[in-house]
Amino acid sequence: MSPTELVLSALADRDCNPLPSGRGWVAKCPSHDDHRPSLSVSKGDDERVLVHCHKGCSADAICAALGLRIVDLMPPADSLPRPTKPTSGKPAANNKSHIVATYDYRDEFQELFFQVVRYEPKDFRQRRPKPGGGWLWSVKGIRVIPYRLPELLAEPTRPVFVVEGEKDCDNLANIGILATCNAGGAGKWTADHATFLRGRLVFVIPDNHDTGHDHARQVVQSLQDIAESVRIVKLPGLPHKGDVSDWLDAHDSVEPDTLRERIDALADAALVIEVAEIEADASPQKAVIVCVSDVKAEPIRWLWPNRFALGKLSMIAGDPGLGKSLTTLDAAARVTRGWDWPDGSGAAPAGGVVLLNAEDDIADTIRPRLESAGGDVTRINALTAIEGHDAKGTHRRGVDLSRDLAQIEAAIKATPDCRLVVIDPVSAYLGNKDSHNNAEIRSVLAPLSDLASRHHVALLAVTHLRKGEGQAIYRAMGSLAFAAAARAVWAVTKDPGDESRRLLLPIKNNIAADASGLAFKVTAIHSDNGQPVVEWERDPVTLTTDHVLAGDTRKPGPEADALGEAIDFLTDSLAGGPRLAKDVETEGKDGHGISSRTLIRARKAAGIVAYRDAVPGPWWLRLPKDANPDDDPGLSKELGNLGTLAISSKETGNSDGGETQGCQESQVIGNGAGGHDWGLI
Repeated sequence: MSPTELVLSALADRDCNPLPSGRGWVAKCPSHDDHRPSLSVSKGDDERVLVHCHKGCSADAICAALGLRIVDLMPPADSLPRPTKPTSGKPAANNKSHIVATYDYRDEFQELFFQVVRYEPKDFRQRRPKPGGGWLWSVKGIRVIPYRLPELLAEPTRPVFVVEGEKDCDNLANIGILATCNAGGAGKWTADHATFLRGRLVFVIPDNHDTGHDHARQVVQSLQDIAESVRIVKLPGLPHKGDVSDWLDAHDSVEPDTLRERIDALADAALVIEVAEIEADASPQKAVIVCVSDVKAEPIRWLWPNRFALGKLSMIAGDPGLGKSLTTLDAAARVTRGWDWPDGSGAAPAGGVVLLNAEDDIADTIRPRLESAGGDVTRINALTAIEGHDAKGTHRRGVDLSRDLAQIEAAIKATPDCRLVVIDPVSAYLGNKDSHNNAEIRSVLAPLSDLASRHHVALLAVTHLRKGEGQAIYRAMGSLAFAAAARAVWAVTKDPGDESRRLLLPIKNNIAADASGLAFKVTAIHSDNGQPVVEWERDPVTLTTDHVLAGDTRKPGPEADALGEAIDFLTDSLAGGPRLAKDVETEGKDGHGISSRTLIRARKAAGIVAYRDAVPGPWWLRLPKDANPDDDPGLSKELGNLGTLAISSKETGNSDGGETQGCQESQVIGNGAGGHDWGLI
């Protein structure tokens, strides 16, 4: 008979009723008058039996009550591992011999993820299993999960009690209450723990001291807008520094069912806590101030130089069917091989890719297209769903960016040398968030961007363009927060002069000078399996996104034709560099019959910038990409915006001796005397 079987048999003989619990057993302690199970029994790494009475009975007393000796808890001597010298990299606690309890943290699949080890005298360490056996005494860098996660997932509709320690969770479980906590004790609860309690009724039972109350507030704050409701339950008569286990011990003579009913009644009577109440009751907060000189300056690191940065969020926007997804798969293929980028800017940093694609099948679309592009599919992982377990069995749901950051992070860690994460389209992964609500979208994108920064991966989100007119940055589908949060936004559009040609054009770039656009065609000519592939052109494209999109939204008719002619005229006339505004206007009127009003509308649509080298002085016009390093970029941009606003105004006035005076009205007219040109401004 093994030591474990011997102990369990002795407990059964004395009517201590041992019952399975987690990885071990619970039973009534035979060494004191125990009305509810307070004895934990588990198996150690070397097959020895670990017994721990939560009422404080010693192992010697427990063995004596069972008619056993301490040596009976040990395996045969010849089965024990030989002692080895301590490894310098392990914590001193690894060499302690007084382990009194272990608490298993298991993941969604019931696999042992890591373990909290309790020593006597009181101390805690964390470890995780090594592949092939043994323990690694570090959990640094692994994702966080709550204690008793499988039980939480198995009963998704039951209320959950959050306490401070694993022992408290187990003691509540012994009387039929579903409870959880975080590893590490007070102050270690995070937003990642909170995501596992989405939509649940949550009751927080704090330890009765300042640290315990602060911990409870932290838990409540993290669960706002996540849990259905949150309440703080105060146990009556709990002594200072007391916890749930102390309260249960003080009521040891009460039957478990009665204790459960009392706690449920206290929970029902507790008030729902709003975040404003917690903030008002919280201890004073202080500002976190960092001196800039203490921060080491670092250059931007690029996946694709000046287009997609590592550690940042970038976006691609475009109408359906134009090749947005193909361009992301082309980028993924280049990353897996470390191939050159099509604009000659160098090679992609070789590494792995994580794909979230809600619209294409992996077997018949994604893999064949990646292989056609030459990608190494062994370096690409697709995150397709989130799997969980409940009383009805295994179930799957879609990935939700607002609640599944931990799972996305796990996918990144499971992909060696991950360099790129593609989310296509981002709108399919927002869960119940309103894509048109700035605050809600920022609450999703901010932690997502932080995740990209921590793991130094380029995050590339794909979205659609909405119909309508206006600047390109306002055309991305959903809230402006999408384009605002992304450090670079690119548009995929049709070439207005060639229906078979596609353009990749910059909408905005906050971290580099605007790179020129590129052109590509979608073809299957060089594909072995007939799948479409992207064929890039090496030469840059000078068309602006605003210009192209303005052309896409024009309606048929004489007015639209006139506007298109005016845009083409301005683009051609400024292709050689900046020109005086009055010369451009004169040439447009006299040489092409284009009115001042139409020229102004065309300038807005094409993104033409107006500026002055000196004030007072003549106005100049230039293409957006035709920046003069001697210009004041701030002034040019400001005056360019002013000119855009003037499309629905007019300036009238008289000029005397070269000075102009006037006011804005409804239509722009004329040139002032004395050589000042302001008809286009």
